[in-house]
Amino acid sequence: MSTAALSELQPVVPPQTHVPDIAIEEVSRDLSRAIERTEVAAWLDAYAAAPADFAARQGLSIARDGDLVWTTCMTIPFIHFNCVKNIGVDGPATEEQLDALLAHYRAAGIMRPWFYSNPHTEPSRLRCWLEARGMQQHGGWERIYRDATPLPDKPLFPADPLIPVDDLVVEEVTPRTASDWASFIDARYRLPTSPWLTALVGRRGWHHYMLRRRGAVEAVRSLFIGPDGAAWSGIDAPVPGIMAPSFDLDAMLGERLVRDGIAAGAKLFVADIEAPRPDRDGPAYRNYDRLGFRLAYLRSHYSYLPANSS
Repeated sequence: MSTAALSELQPVVPPQTHVPDIAIEEVSRDLSRAIERTEVAAWLDAYAAAPADFAARQGLSIARDGDLVWTTCMTIPFIHFNCVKNIGVDGPATEEQLDALLAHYRAAGIMRPWFYSNPHTEPSRLRCWLEARGMQQHGGWERIYRDATPLPDKPLFPADPLIPVDDLVVEEVTPRTASDWASFIDARYRLPTSPWLTALVGRRGWHHYMLRRRGAVEAVRSLFIGPDGAAWSGIDAPVPGIMAPSFDLDAMLGERLVRDGIAAGAKLFVADIEAPRPDRDGPAYRNYDRLGFRLAYLRSHYSYLPANSS
């Protein structure tokens, strides 16, 4: 009997199934649109707050055509500032629309514009159009969301009992502490955005938080609540899993945001896991699951490779 025949007689071991560390739900196209619109609303409001002289110096702008929104910045090659926020979200994209956007970025001297795609963007062949024009997928972020279900009264991420209570403190940013918050973000990302960031402090709908250790800022995260009660969480630093190895501080900030957001009337919370893992396991997924978030989908990011950017 051949060796191959013997191998066929071996018992078949079924593959082990992996249970993700976060609840996953198949969202509808309408909910997907609501999720994407929540972030777009936050960026539209943030750009409306940008000081005119700062925007002029940086070549910073946001534009829209109907529901379609895109950003441009000539001096800061940062994904958020040179991207099409929602192509194919509120209606089917067209090749003519895509080509016009690419022409806009070429004319502005932007070599690597970014386009977002998720399982609900229309048409489904949008990714093929992007790839046909030389773009490739460069990672993506997990889109997560939750409703306004209250959290338990007991803290979900209590501070280490070995650390004094006054050693680790989450506080909301005020005009008095705005420069500390903005400077921390700019230092972490190597950006010149402090004049813009400080303009968001005290602005209607915006809530910014810092976590301090022994008085020094260690982590930050913001929440924007729109008039419709849809809340976007972002402007976070350091990004856990990318800029920092620990997820604990961001989890504490996330809990404060959810509690305060619910108290302020938020009905839908939208956030991202920016260091996705294939098995959807790890501390980011576990922490957001404890906070009541569910995973909607992976939003893929498309752009040119640096060598092909011309």
